[in-house]
This record gives sequence, structure tokens and C-alpha cells, in this order.
Amino acid sequence: MKRRDFLFASGMLLALPTPLWGRNSERYSPVISAARLGKGEYRIGRWDQNHWTAAADIGHRGHDSQFHRQRNELLFFSRRPGREIFIIDGASGQLKRQVEASEGYHYYGHGCLSADGRYLYTTENHVAGDGQGAIGVYDCVNDYALVRHLDCAGIGPHQIALMPDQQTLVVAMGSIKTLPDSGRVTLNFDAMAPALHYIDRHSGILLEAVPSPHQHLSLRHLDVSPTGTVVVGGQFQAELPTPLPLVYQHRRGGELQALALGDVPLVLDSSYVASVSIDDQGKFAVTTCPRDDVVCLWNLAEGHLASSYRLPDVAGTVYDARHQQFILSNGGGQLMGLRPGSPRLFALDYASGVHWDNHLRLA
Repeated sequence: MKRRDFLFASGMLLALPTPLWGRNSERYSPVISAARLGKGEYRIGRWDQNHWTAAADIGHRGHDSQFHRQRNELLFFSRRPGREIFIIDGASGQLKRQVEASEGYHYYGHGCLSADGRYLYTTENHVAGDGQGAIGVYDCVNDYALVRHLDCAGIGPHQIALMPDQQTLVVAMGSIKTLPDSGRVTLNFDAMAPALHYIDRHSGILLEAVPSPHQHLSLRHLDVSPTGTVVVGGQFQAELPTPLPLVYQHRRGGELQALALGDVPLVLDSSYVASVSIDDQGKFAVTTCPRDDVVCLWNLAEGHLASSYRLPDVAGTVYDARHQQFILSNGGGQLMGLRPGSPRLFALDYASGVHWDNHLRLA
């Protein structure tokens, strides 16, 4: 993938992290992530202060994860067209079980838990239903048995999160139809309808649908603030690069509000946002663009870009409230820290030979 030199005007910060051969320059909370170790070698697990503290090797690339605090379990979701959820015991580090998708379904790599930890919700492709999207509901207490599928009223549900009311699911509807037999080919390019969907987790009723500002701006990754603001990142599926904003915030009942670059002529050749995280006060959000080596820090109150940092092959991001910092990972094994107002990223840790995947969670 081609890399591009970025233009930054006044008010924009470009931070080049120094090589991270040392470790633990700053403290951080343990993280969980999928990773690639080498050609054909993949691992999922928890990393803390220089080493894996719970991990399992799997046969293909993993994607997003969840930490089940009530059960002390690490949950990892297979990417499309994967059909497995891997569950690691947080105490022993052993792979406890592997949940298989129902016949005719596969996972999209994301899921979320109910606040009480009873139910797991996953985004799925109903392949046998000609690629319609679905939300799988699993009973965590009953060995993650499938309870039912909810209709998410669209194609390509990707990242899913629980809203602060603990009753509503918000889903980034990418609206890209693919089927295993056709690989990654988009089968509905002219009929795409990406959106944010809010769904009642009990009844499955679609409560609100908020369309993407462009038919080909696929909404894929999101995070939710403690006050209910959703920040969502897009991936443009037509001619690149696009002048469209790629990051938006949303409040129930309103429209998507673009987060502006202001006067900064930042160009992202790939027009691809891979991961989103919001701080615990809902003041700042971070988005990562691995294909362009860029991290963006957004001021949500003012609705614009606060600063930008360069990090080669940046991958996941998560907010670490204990240490009041965002944690970033990349394909070079680095874990970096970001604090709003800081002119640079700072070193947290380095995992030799580890290529972190696109998402991070705390554990």
C-alpha cells in the first residue's frame, strides 16, 4: 500500500515516535489483542509489562475482543469469514472453549457484552440468507449457547457496542455484501446503504437508523462515550482519496456531525479508519489509520481535529482511564501512549516479533 507524506498547517502536531528498543518507559493497564507472530502464526491473549500473561495460538488471524470481567474470560472474535469465538481463561491462560457460529452464519470480528455479563452480542453475516446482517445473542452462563439471532435491518453489521442505557445496541452498518464463495468482492456496490443502527437488545426492534453521508462511505468502527455520544469512523469504497470527512459523532435523535479538519490540509490516501476510542470524560476521541501511518486526536466538544501523530502501521487504540492516556498498538510490536496536549507519543512497551492487529481492549 502506498504511503503518503502528510501536510500539516499551524496547530497540527506531527509526532514521530523514537525507536522503542527499551520497555516500560511509562506504566499502562494490561491489554488484550490479536496478533500475528510470523507467516501463518497467529496469537490471541493478554499482554502486560513485557510479556503474555494469558495467550493461545490459533490457526488464522483474529480481530476484536472483549474482557468478560464477571467470568474473568478473554473473548476473541474471528474475522470474516471466520466462524469461531475463542474463550481464554483469564486466570490460567488456557483456551477454555471455542464457540462455533450457527450453520449458515459467520462472524464479522466484533461483539459486546450486556452490562451484567449475562449475554454476548455478535455481528454476523447470514450467508444462507443471501448475506443479510444479523446479531447473534449468546448466553454466557450457559456455555455461550446461542439464544437467537436479531435482525439488524441491513447488510454488513460491523462493530457493535452497548449504549449507556444498557438496553440499546448501536451498530456500525458497513453495508458491504460479501459471501465466502466470492471472497472480498463487494456484491452490492450500487445498492450500498451504510448507517448507524440503534437496536433494542431485548425485542430486536430497530429504534433509529442514521444514514451515512455518502452511499459508499462504509461505517465500520465506533466507540461510545459515558454520556452516549457515538464516534464512528468510515472506510470509503469508491475512488480514493475522498474529500469527505471520515470521522463523525452522533447523539440520538440528531444527524451525523462531521469532525472537521479545520484549515489543516490532511490527506489520507486510503480513506480508511481502523479503530476508534473515546476517553472516560467524553472530551477526546482517537482514530487510527494504519494504511496511512496516522493517529488523529479529536476534540469532541469543539468538533475538530486537535492534533495528529505519525505512527508506522498504527493498529488499535483504547483509553486507559487508570493512567489517563490512550494506548496505541502497531504492526511493529510497539505499544505507545497518547495524552491530549502532549506534542509526542511516548513509549509504553515493545513486543519483539509481534504484529498487533487492529483492535485493543483493556483486561
